[in-house]
Amino acid sequence: MTPPRPRADSPQPVRYEQILEAARTAIEEYGPGALSGQIAERAGLARPNVYRYFSTKDELDRALARSIHSELRAAMQAHLDLPGTPIDVIHTLVAAQVKWADRHPNLYRFLVSAGYQRRSPQRTVQRSDFAAEINEFAAHYIPRLADDPDAAEATFVGLIGLFDASVLRWLNQPVGTREQLIDRLTAQAWLILDHHLREIGIQVDPAVANMPPAGR
Repeated sequence: MTPPRPRADSPQPVRYEQILEAARTAIEEYGPGALSGQIAERAGLARPNVYRYFSTKDELDRALARSIHSELRAAMQAHLDLPGTPIDVIHTLVAAQVKWADRHPNLYRFLVSAGYQRRSPQRTVQRSDFAAEINEFAAHYIPRLADDPDAAEATFVGLIGLFDASVLRWLNQPVGTREQLIDRLTAQAWLILDHHLREIGIQVDPAVANMPPAGR
């Protein structure tokens, strides 16, 4: 989905990115409930001027959610073409998400509180696209996943929801270490994925290394 552009009457379009960066800074400092006045202060603008570029606070929140999600997505995409056992690959992807959230806890809380993966179709599309992308990647290792892409994508959407909820709970109540969280999510993800694979007649040894996807 194409991000919204600065409003046509904006004399300095660069301010659009300036406001997004200010909103990011304010959320990292104050949390997901950062106020528009705090954002305007970080941007060096009077509060009314923020709404020359975003018609409402919700529009600003959606734009920021897309920007932050793209950053998180890129951090995970960087690890999509790795060789190793299924457990190795899952562990690496889980670690990328958990470590990003640990570095940016309030930004992660903002993504979850914004409900971008649940309520707004504009946000759901991005999350569904990421699940489809992971499914396509996994099908290079396990071609039969492509036989029923809808069922496979539903499994990956569920896994993404599990990760979001578990990471948020750990950020709010950090019981155990970050590494323990990563290990636990890796084990849970494998159980869910293995169940899906067995339903379509595939048995995969999680300890046997796979070749990296051909041509990637």
